Amino acid sequence: MPRPDLVMISPYPPLGHRHAGRSGVASYADNLAQALGERGLRVTVVAPTEPDLPAGRENGGPITVERCFSRGPNAVPTAARVALATGAPVVHVQHELFLYGGAGAMPGLVPGLGMLRAAGVGPVVTMHHAVDPAAVDAEFARMHQVRAPRPAVRAGLAGVQATIGRLARRVIVHEPAFAPLVRAATVVPHGVEGVTPPTAPAGPAPAVATPAADGEAESEDDLRLTLLCFGFLAPYKGLELALEAASLAHEDVRLLIVGGEHPRFAEAGKPFGASLRERWPDVAEFAGYVADDELPRWFARADLALFLYRRPFATSGALALAVAHGLPALLSPTLAEVMGGPEDLVAPTEASALAEHLRALAADRAALEPLRRRSAELTADRSWESVARRHAEIYGQVARA
Repeated sequence: MPRPDLVMISPYPPLGHRHAGRSGVASYADNLAQALGERGLRVTVVAPTEPDLPAGRENGGPITVERCFSRGPNAVPTAARVALATGAPVVHVQHELFLYGGAGAMPGLVPGLGMLRAAGVGPVVTMHHAVDPAAVDAEFARMHQVRAPRPAVRAGLAGVQATIGRLARRVIVHEPAFAPLVRAATVVPHGVEGVTPPTAPAGPAPAVATPAADGEAESEDDLRLTLLCFGFLAPYKGLELALEAASLAHEDVRLLIVGGEHPRFAEAGKPFGASLRERWPDVAEFAGYVADDELPRWFARADLALFLYRRPFATSGALALAVAHGLPALLSPTLAEVMGGPEDLVAPTEASALAEHLRALAADRAALEPLRRRSAELTADRSWESVARRHAEIYGQVARA
């Protein structure tokens, strides 16, 4: 097999499927690898094994995927050894706090990154999570189901981020707000997929009322403002606020919640989505996981996307995808601050105020158009082509160094 130009260590979806896997990092890695392949780079992805996927090698054009290591203490060192065996001049590690086995995988970070640095292949590390240790409080622990003492969590986060800053040749973060948290970090934005927003639904989406046929009266649902929450279901996403506001404004809005249980929280006991459905029965349509080819139908049904993240510690790939499909969005103040969002995209943080805002938009659909334009500005100049070009420049600098 020819020597790859780059090895990427990351979770990766099944070839031919983009929005799948245990984390949004898998979709990110696929987008980046494919965009790099279009630039002529040969990319090998060293990925963890998954229960529902065969281990071993998959080939897809310029992309080769090696599913060859297990999550846990040896994850990063094992992946590093496989990466070095390819002879690639640069290794790019996708990192997230819980990506390779949670706290149990942290001890392997130092030897794994150290091995790559000593071999002169970088590493380049993209930090998909960047957390200010001082922000770890009772609310953070509750949202992320962290049971360790908070001083230990703060020290651990600070240690991990300092270790990456020390051992990586280049560290990439997605937003300027995260750059001060890691030494000498470079900002390269999260890419936005190039899609053609549908002008009409391709067909009825599951469990959602379909438009009235010609000559039929519209149903009450068809007249309501349709809201969309999209992405993994997790406690930090602010879904409770969306549900409570939708329950207060139920005569004017309907709410679609599209996304499966976040694997990390699904393994921790009662599924988060089940607790939401119990607390707010009959308020929203819960679609669960939706396959790639069905996603455009759901986006086409929505009038407005809500991203009400309470304490964001990463940029939102789900927001980028929704906006790429032509949806206007309302953001939590904290997410708007992270992404540089304008004030008119900021949603109220109190349920009754948000409900009133949604009622006003339901009564004046023309007000959605400026929101749509402002939302599109959020993701301007973030094509995967431009993101891949910036990565290729970084790889070249690291290889020359």
